[in-house]
Amino acid sequence: YPPIIPLFSSTLKCDSTIDILTQTFSGAKVKEGSLHISNPAVTQLFNELDYLRSNHSDVIEAEEEAKKALESAINNHKEVKVKIEQLKTVNDGYQKQMQALQVEKANLKSNVSALEGSCGGCLPGWALFNSSCYFFSYTESSTVKKNWHESREDCVSRGSDLVVIDNQEEQLLITDNFQKVSSSGVWWQNGYWVGLTDVVTEGTWVWVNNVTEVDSMYWRSGQPDSSGEEKKNCAAFLFFTDNVKTWYNVECSSKQLNWICEMEPKQTTRGPQ
Repeated sequence: YPPIIPLFSSTLKCDSTIDILTQTFSGAKVKEGSLHISNPAVTQLFNELDYLRSNHSDVIEAEEEAKKALESAINNHKEVKVKIEQLKTVNDGYQKQMQALQVEKANLKSNVSALEGSCGGCLPGWALFNSSCYFFSYTESSTVKKNWHESREDCVSRGSDLVVIDNQEEQLLITDNFQKVSSSGVWWQNGYWVGLTDVVTEGTWVWVNNVTEVDSMYWRSGQPDSSGEEKKNCAAFLFFTDNVKTWYNVECSSKQLNWICEMEPKQTTRGPQ
């Protein structure tokens, strides 16, 4: 903020100067009574002196107004600063509440899946989503990976098969619930095998239940990729920035990934009531 003291100092000096001029010319007027009458220069000086006095009053008034405006601005600044601190405190509180709610949501989803799995007839380690039971291999072992054929054999040994994604609802459901895996390797190594191949006819993708994929293609941008010498005939699933476009294709035998199995819930029987 601009200093106020120098402004008052200038005003005091101006007052002193005007007083000196007034005394000087008043003395001259008394001693030489005819001077202010006959000498136009003296008359002009008195006129200028009156003007300076009038202008000096305006300066003092403007100074007072500026001082009040400055004090008001300082007070407003303090109030704004206090409000900013209050809003920051409130925002920090909201952030903590949001984090707590996200943790609670994740816990509830986990509990719901476990309850639905036990009530709906899914085996231990499987999750019930809508009308199917799903097994994500990563939940059983974070280190074991298999090629496409071995992964399907594992699913069959569990009384199921590799997952068949029938519609967008199931696509989004799997995206929202599958374990996001990260590693130091290349991106495709983090994926999950699904039950989709074009082994029989290149470019014609068929599910393990012999249904040809026609309408609901959820391929990632640039996929399926047929470049290179490898025949990339098997599809895998991996969440990217787009939770709908998650499919990509890789070589079936040499590449090892996690996998997703799917089966219908087991019918539970109730004991005597």
